[in-house]
Amino acid sequence: MPDRRYKLVVSDFHLGKGRYFKDGTQNILEDFFYDREFAEFLTYHRTGSFADAEVELVLNGDILNLLQIDTWGIHTHTITERSVTRAIHRIVAGHPEFFQALRRFAAAPNHSISYVVGNHDVGMMFDLPRKAFSEACGAEVRFYDVCYQFDGVYIEHGQQYERFAQTDLRRPFITKGLPEPVLNLPWGSLFVAVMLPGIKQARPHVDKVRPFQTFIIWTLIHDPFWGFKTLLKIAKFIFDTALFHRRFQIGQSVRATLGLIKEITLYPNYDRIAFKILEDNPDIHTVIFGHTHILRYRQWREGKEYFNEGSWNEVTSLAISEYGTRTRLTYGFIEYPLQSESGRPKVKIKEWKGVWKPEMEIQL
Repeated sequence: MPDRRYKLVVSDFHLGKGRYFKDGTQNILEDFFYDREFAEFLTYHRTGSFADAEVELVLNGDILNLLQIDTWGIHTHTITERSVTRAIHRIVAGHPEFFQALRRFAAAPNHSISYVVGNHDVGMMFDLPRKAFSEACGAEVRFYDVCYQFDGVYIEHGQQYERFAQTDLRRPFITKGLPEPVLNLPWGSLFVAVMLPGIKQARPHVDKVRPFQTFIIWTLIHDPFWGFKTLLKIAKFIFDTALFHRRFQIGQSVRATLGLIKEITLYPNYDRIAFKILEDNPDIHTVIFGHTHILRYRQWREGKEYFNEGSWNEVTSLAISEYGTRTRLTYGFIEYPLQSESGRPKVKIKEWKGVWKPEMEIQL
């Protein structure tokens, strides 16, 4: 075993079909534009002082935006193993530099990749998509349905604490009366798969604004025509899914809808959730979440910590304390003590600054 060991934790890339379509036009639904920077990030962590180290890349959910990949031109909630596998092939084709970097990283000695499933990539619960992703990486990727726990560190994406986004682990697939299994999507994922693509085509920034309740108020004041029209469409969607979609149970959808309204107004307190995990599990000293796209560090008590590694997606904050639009290429960095030393792994949040380059394309 190498004397030096590290783990890199990233999440919420939301890769789609690529920045441009085959005809050269922009893909308005694409959220990830940092393929070159990610390739440089992986090159750095497989060469130099990391070449002889053991390095594991942990993809902590929502790496792929499988909910918003159209199936033969249609955005649908009927997501099957075949459609997810096809979506992965399209994502790989749209991000060649990204996956070439993963292949080179996984091919390096003592370098490996793990994948924790999130809500936007819940299709990775199927076996064939896992195989397709591993083939795209050129190595066997280890998958975790909910969480990845090791050496006192607990990594989870975080959607399981939001009623409208949590996966039903007891019944992840619907099979009754269907020719092939279909993902049993929660209400929020139905919304993201069916409604959100159309909304984003009109206002691409709509899912990148925090806090969302402030954005709703801003929209009703500054963009009222579109805002009221969109709210009416959403209300119709809620009514339709709650009462008429037989594959989505009425009781579940009504509860999820009420939960969605509450959670849009006030996001779950992930500090409190992390603290409870730390309190209930004496053997865990560090909790790492993704999902919220917001960098976070809290200390529960001495020696007990919570981190959120943030996102490589653009985030627009309407909060006065951090007002503006920014992208920070942040990641969790876990460093083990040398074999000759005692102690536990140390966790830090770092920001990838990349290598110097004379120019970069601006996303308009």
